[in-house]
Amino acid sequence: MFALQHIHKSYRDKPVLDNVSLSVCAGEVIALIGENGAGKTTLLNVILGNLKPDSGTVALHHEIVGYVPQEAEAVGTIQDGFGESVEEWKADYALSLTGLQNIPKTRNVSNLSGGQKTRLALAKVLATEPEPTVLLLDEPTNNLDANGLAWLEQFMRGFAGGIVLVSHDRNFINKVATSIVELDKGRLRQYGGNYDFYKQQKEVEYQTELAKYESNVEERKRLEKAIKAQSDKTQRIHKNMKRPDKDKAQRDYFKNRLTVKFGQNAKMLQGRLEQLDEVKNPEFSKDYAVTLSGDVPSTKLIVRAERVAKKYEGKILVYADFEIRGTERVLVQGVNGSGKTTLLKMLANLINPTNGEVIFGQNIKYGYFSQDVSGLDDGLTNFENLAITDAHSTTIYREARSLGLDENELKKKPGELSRGQQAKLSFAKLLLAQNQLLILDEPTNHLDIPTREKIEMALQNYKGSMLVASHDKYFCRQIGIQSTINLDKEEE
Repeated sequence: MFALQHIHKSYRDKPVLDNVSLSVCAGEVIALIGENGAGKTTLLNVILGNLKPDSGTVALHHEIVGYVPQEAEAVGTIQDGFGESVEEWKADYALSLTGLQNIPKTRNVSNLSGGQKTRLALAKVLATEPEPTVLLLDEPTNNLDANGLAWLEQFMRGFAGGIVLVSHDRNFINKVATSIVELDKGRLRQYGGNYDFYKQQKEVEYQTELAKYESNVEERKRLEKAIKAQSDKTQRIHKNMKRPDKDKAQRDYFKNRLTVKFGQNAKMLQGRLEQLDEVKNPEFSKDYAVTLSGDVPSTKLIVRAERVAKKYEGKILVYADFEIRGTERVLVQGVNGSGKTTLLKMLANLINPTNGEVIFGQNIKYGYFSQDVSGLDDGLTNFENLAITDAHSTTIYREARSLGLDENELKKKPGELSRGQQAKLSFAKLLLAQNQLLILDEPTNHLDIPTREKIEMALQNYKGSMLVASHDKYFCRQIGIQSTINLDKEEE
C-alpha cells in the first residue's frame, strides 16, 4: 500500500492540489477522474517522486511503482526500448504478457499502431526489476480497439497489486474500477463503486445542494418580508401619531413604546438574516448547454456508398456498400487497421476511392471530425477558424464557451492548444455549421468526461444524421446508435 497525506501543491500561487489524501491497497483499481487541467498528471508526478509537494507526505511503504504514460515514446526499435539492463528472456516474457510476442523486436516503434505502443509501454514496465507492485496508468485506453480493451481489462483483473487509472473511458471504468476518485478544484473526493454509481451519488449531492439553496432563498425572502413589515408598521405609527390629540403625553408614550417594540423586532430579524449562510446556487456551476443545428426529412437520402473500395499495394484495405437516410445514426466498427478512418475520409472527400462512388443527397452539407484534429488551420487564430462558418461573433463566443474555450484561447492558434482543447475547437466548428450529416472519427479520444457528456447531450438532440467510428461504447449508447457497418467481415 502507498499513501498520500495532506498534499499541497501550487503553481504561481494557484492551488492545484489542496490538502489531498489518498491510499491504494493491493487489488484496488482506483479510477482518477477530472477535467483536463484539473491536476491529475501533477498528482501522478507527486506519487512517482518527480515532483515535490509544497507540504504533505508520500509514503510508499516499499512499494515499486510502474508508470505507463499517456504518450508512449516512439524512438528506436522494440528491443531498444527495454535497454541493456533487461535480460532477453524477461523482455520476451513481458512482450508475451502484453500480446506483442509475434512482432519482431527489430521493428521500429514508430511503425507500431497506437494500441501496440500502449502495450509496449506496459511491457517495458513489467520487465523492470523488481517487478512493480503498483501501476499508474495514464489514459491507457486512448488508442485501443475492442480487442485491446478486452485484453487490458483482463490484464488489470489479474494484476495482484494496486492500480491508479487515469481515464475518460466510462465504460472501461465501469468494468474495472473498485472506486472513483474525483479531482476538482484541487480537492479530492472518493466514491465507492464504479462510474455509474459515482454518477448516481453526484446527482444525489446535486439535488441535496439544490434543496438547501432553495430553502435558503425562501428563508431570506421570509425574513426580508418580515423586516419590511416591521418597518412599515413603524412608519404607520409615526404617521398616525401626528394626528391632533388632546392627550399629547399619552400619545407620545404609546408612540415610543411601539417604536421600540417594532424596532427591536426588526433588529432581531435583521440579525437572523445576516447570520444566514450564503448558499451557492448549484445551477450556476453547470455550464452552458451545447447545441447542434441541422435538420433533414426522415426519408431523405443523405449519402450512398456504392461498392466503394480503397486499395493499397494492390490489396483491398476497405470495402463498403451502404446508404444512410434521414436521421440515421450509424456506427462504423472494426479493429485497428480495418480501414475505418480510410472509409470516413473517402466519404468526407479527403481521399478518392480506388473503386466505387460516393453519392450525396441533394443539398446535403456534412461536417467531418478527424481523430487527429487535422482539420484546423494553424495559420489562423482559433476565432478565425470558427469564423469560417460565417457565424456571428456573438454566437462563436457563446458556443466556444459552452465547450470550455475562453476568449483568450480564441486569440491563440490551434498549435498553442492542448490536444483536448483542439478537439473542443473542432467540435465548435461543427456546432456553428448547418450540417445535415456529421462524420465523426473517434470524437471522444482527447476529451475529458464533462466535455464528452456535453457533446452527448447535443448529439442526442441533433436532428441530422451521423456516421461515427468510435471505441467508446458508453458514448455510442448515449448518442443512440441504430445500426452498424462492420469492417471486420471479409468482402469479395
